[in-house]
Amino acid sequence: MLKVTLTPGAGLDRALESASKGFYAVLEEAVRVGFLRVYSYPSLDSLIASSMVFVKAHDLGVDAIVSISLNPPSSVEEPTVLIGFDNVNYKANHVKSRLVAFYSGEFKSIPVHGTTYVDGPGSHSALVYLVATGAKDHTPSYIVGALAGAYSSRFVDRFGRFQGLDRIVLDKLKLATRLSLEMVTTIKGYKPNVRDLCESLSVTSNPFYPGITGDYDNCVRALNSLNLTSLLGVKLSGLDQKMLENAVLAVVNVAKRTYNVDIEPENIVGGVLVSTNPSYPVVDFREAADTIAYVADATRDPARVIVTLVDVENEYPMAEARFEEYPRRLKDRLGQLKPLKLKSNIRTPIYELQIERGDPPLHIWRALRTLGLVEQNSIIAFREEGELRASPLQVEEVEQGGCRKLQELGVAKLEDGILKLTIATQ
Repeated sequence: MLKVTLTPGAGLDRALESASKGFYAVLEEAVRVGFLRVYSYPSLDSLIASSMVFVKAHDLGVDAIVSISLNPPSSVEEPTVLIGFDNVNYKANHVKSRLVAFYSGEFKSIPVHGTTYVDGPGSHSALVYLVATGAKDHTPSYIVGALAGAYSSRFVDRFGRFQGLDRIVLDKLKLATRLSLEMVTTIKGYKPNVRDLCESLSVTSNPFYPGITGDYDNCVRALNSLNLTSLLGVKLSGLDQKMLENAVLAVVNVAKRTYNVDIEPENIVGGVLVSTNPSYPVVDFREAADTIAYVADATRDPARVIVTLVDVENEYPMAEARFEEYPRRLKDRLGQLKPLKLKSNIRTPIYELQIERGDPPLHIWRALRTLGLVEQNSIIAFREEGELRASPLQVEEVEQGGCRKLQELGVAKLEDGILKLTIATQ
């Protein structure tokens, strides 16, 4: 039994060596029995980390099954990896095979015989990437997983600064890869180092720019109306400070006029990690996290995260193409919002919105939140097959551990990757 806390500093390499021994002991057992169980909490970061474990098992010729759950299994019968659960309070007779558990934060559980618990200040994706590869495997699935996982966690702030173990992963990748990774500070757009200003903004869904997102011509008209024609055709990452300030002014003015809301510009400018390697399937890693979330949410199948990352060179371009088309329809999904009156003591505001399969609740919620039309801690619910449902990825973005809290309150249950709400309405 072993508990390892990975902490940036002089003792990290020794801690990594111990954690890796525990991780590979599970994989060796899986090779022997020909089977690996992976259980993931339904957050995007946990699912991305699970995909890296899946890739590692596949490389070793081991069949792996990833299950999505709000709680870890009650007992461990086969070689098992747990990702994203902090309540792994097993007793010795509950664990009959090798087990390794990863948690982003601090484990309060005590390991028992045959188990290794790994925690630390970093995303689940950073923990798994460091333990499984030492940040030395630079195949696309691992790099995209590590960086997209970082952007889906709390370890990258709104200015694009990486924190904790994620910062260590980023530094190692910059030194070891040929991706030419760099951080550009700009308006949050899509592929800022590839697209010009209006093209970048028009295919952006996070954040949502009312009147501009989904409409290239509206962006051009906005710049022309403010005598900013000099910005047309310029790459977003190529704008100097004065040009950036003018572009922010144009975006904010259009947003206020379109929805009659007061949007402050302080959250519009941020850092974006990009790659200048044109042969690489991903060039914008913040948008990679959003694209992967979009595919999982729109298909109502969180396991699509794993499929996309396992075959990232073929699957990701197709996912990205669908994602780029969505902003054209996003603005048409923001009406018909109604608050639900609940027969419950739950304090979380819940809104019902009529959406279609193919619409991602997470991205719609982000847009509504940007406009100030829903609270920061709200949940967007939708009806499918006669049931009221919600996106676990959206709930987890509101609050870490939010899905499990809803279950504990008796108002939701996770089935087939979707939260089914069991609350009564007035």
